Amino acid sequence: MDLIDLPEFGPDDYAQIEDGEPDPFGTDQLGISWREKSAHLGLAHNGRLIGHAGWVPTRARTTTGTPVGVVGLGSVLVHREHRGAGVGRQLVSGAMTRMRELDKPLGMLFCRPPRVSFYESLGWHAVDGTVTVDQPAGPMVMPLVTCWTPLMDEVYLPDGDLRVEGLPF
Repeated sequence: MDLIDLPEFGPDDYAQIEDGEPDPFGTDQLGISWREKSAHLGLAHNGRLIGHAGWVPTRARTTTGTPVGVVGLGSVLVHREHRGAGVGRQLVSGAMTRMRELDKPLGMLFCRPPRVSFYESLGWHAVDGTVTVDQPAGPMVMPLVTCWTPLMDEVYLPDGDLRVEGLPF
């Protein structure tokens, strides 16, 4: 399996991984509008794209207004036939390596509760406070679990609630 940068990731690439699976992220019922990612990493097996992770630099603010530099990880998807075989671990680890190159202190992601232990095994931590994100109709408290990880040495997420600038990733 090969990790490959996907500078032109688009709907056809996504369709190859999704392969007709309805609601592969399990979040359609939430009606969340998501931000486009600025960078994409894929995992190919026998010439076929079987996994994807995207990320985008952004900022969040603490309740006191302190800005926090963030790289938001999202759209992590592995083709259903390859789940449980370490593909997701390889994909997220590769994305985290590239995210560190952006010189932002923290990585952040949103996931369903069953996925938290997977991300924790890769060094991510669930956020204790409330996280608010933008949506077309206005601010919304994120209904998914928010996780963070340091992308630099000795960096920690400040305590308290957070406000992510822009749409979630």
